[in-house]
Amino acid sequence: MVCDTDQGSTGNGAQRIDAVTASASDGPPIYLLPGMTREYPVFARLIPLLRNATVIQLIDPEHHESLRSYAARMSKHLSPDGYLVGVSFGGIVAAEVSRIIRPQGCVLVSSVCGPHQLPPWLRVCRMIGRRHGAAILNMVGHAAGVVPRRVGSRSIIRLGKLSGTKGAWHRWATSAVLDWQPDPRPFDFPVLQIHGDADRTFPIRYIGADVVVSGGGHALPMSHPNDTANAIVAFTSTISQAGR
Repeated sequence: MVCDTDQGSTGNGAQRIDAVTASASDGPPIYLLPGMTREYPVFARLIPLLRNATVIQLIDPEHHESLRSYAARMSKHLSPDGYLVGVSFGGIVAAEVSRIIRPQGCVLVSSVCGPHQLPPWLRVCRMIGRRHGAAILNMVGHAAGVVPRRVGSRSIIRLGKLSGTKGAWHRWATSAVLDWQPDPRPFDFPVLQIHGDADRTFPIRYIGADVVVSGGGHALPMSHPNDTANAIVAFTSTISQAGR
């Protein structure tokens, strides 16, 4: 798939990348980039189904760093001879890194290939809160944090992660998406989008998915590991057979 991105328009800077690797095997490496909650083991059920798969932990951002700058630093740790697979926010990072290293292919799982695929409410937030996103998100997080967990909805509890020192990563990642300015040119490498038709974070109606997983929510590698793995394997096999 070719995703045309011209439709519509903090931590300590640590460079270390931790990796969890599946059993070694022949074939190009598959780099798995997790979502916004970096510590969540979203690939736990997917790794055993993929050859040569490695989970790459996202590095800490620099102060007020843009996604493109962040991707440039991430790209130094990844080989263009492999495939990038990113889930949710990790897919956005994978897309930006892929523009730099031009890998064998890029797979976006429960993610978007450009701001035009974001849901309307996030596009509105991009217009309103772009320059002051981090400060606004910190206030929202503090407000959500005073709501007792026993009465707070899942969304309210999630918003509580945005406040204070512990919320620095989530504030940066969210702000980076609100200020995301990707290269307007189409991708010049193979891209595959896998998406669940029950995804509430990035609803399917705004996504031009290549593979739609019936009943799949936002954490596809956890809920539908076989469907996700089969799509990735078919994608990589097609590229290998074409001799790219």
